[in-house]
Amino acid sequence: MTWSRFVATLLVVVSVATSTLEGRAADPSRADEAGSTAAAVASDLVYVPGKAIVCGVSGVLWLATMALTFGTLYQESADFVRGACGGTWVLTGEDIKPAQSY
Repeated sequence: MTWSRFVATLLVVVSVATSTLEGRAADPSRADEAGSTAAAVASDLVYVPGKAIVCGVSGVLWLATMALTFGTLYQESADFVRGACGGTWVLTGEDIKPAQSY
C-alpha cells in the first residue's frame, strides 16, 4: 500500500511541476529555459536521494577511518566527507542549461 502511495505522489509532483512549465514553453525565447527547468526537476528525483546516500556512506567511512587510525587521518577523512556532502544538493535549470554554441 505504501509503494502505491509513493508512486502516486511521485506522479502528482512530476505532473504539477511539468504543467506549470507549459506556459513558459509557449514563448520561444524561454523554451530552452523551460526545458532546462523541467530536466532539472526530473533529475532531482534521482540526484537528491543519490547525493544523500553518498553523503551518508561517506560519513560512515569517516567514522570508520577515524576509529581505525585513531584520528591521525583526520584531514583526509574530513576532505572525503566534505567532497561527498558539499556542493549543490538541488539542481536548477541553470545547471542543466545547454552550452552556448557560437
